[in-house]
Amino acid sequence: MICIVRIQSQGQADAVWQEIVRQKDELQEALDNQGRLLYLSKRCKHNEASLFMHIADTNILGDFIARHLAKIRGVDAIWLINMLKPRFFPLPADARRRSEAESRRTSGMKRYTVTIKAYSPRLDEIYEQIANLPPAPACATADRPGITLGYLAYTFHLFGDSIQISLSGPDEASIKKYAQEVINNIPGVLGTTICEIEKTHPFISYQEWREYTGRLSTLMDWDEQHMVAQFEN
Repeated sequence: MICIVRIQSQGQADAVWQEIVRQKDELQEALDNQGRLLYLSKRCKHNEASLFMHIADTNILGDFIARHLAKIRGVDAIWLINMLKPRFFPLPADARRRSEAESRRTSGMKRYTVTIKAYSPRLDEIYEQIANLPPAPACATADRPGITLGYLAYTFHLFGDSIQISLSGPDEASIKKYAQEVINNIPGVLGTTICEIEKTHPFISYQEWREYTGRLSTLMDWDEQHMVAQFEN
């Protein structure tokens, strides 16, 4: 299971971020072969760090949080979100072959999380429609790439807030327009909440992920190349 551990710190969020990064080896060692740190992210205007983890044995998660994450100086509260039926989407087919000039043009891409408030009886239909959305090239130009979907998962983390997705785009206005015109028009979607990701720190590379999944066969079988591509950018 992939989960998001949101670690809140009033006034010391940057220090907590740095300490998690500094302790990454110790934290990974505490998980042993039952889990893997994936990446750390921070939402804009939130005093928190979000640690994405892949857990093979959920029984160890409580102790890991209580004995390790909660002990970090400055941590005030912890919120756990499970990503159920996660689906990770590939980057464009030519992403790894882009020229240096193209990379400079696309470096302005920003990531956002979008929480979807849904009418419960239509949850499965909403999930499937999002999973099968076509690429969004409508707003794309040579200098401004379009909207891309990073991941999709059920979260059920608040009453009504049942699905979370990650979107990348050139700016918040483009993301809001896409959410309004595409996501909000899916039957059963009651509303969306958008939050920009301020920064991300990956703990895993594609090669490490391949080696890890080779050692630990109990992990879910999905296309890890597409999955890890999201963590490396």
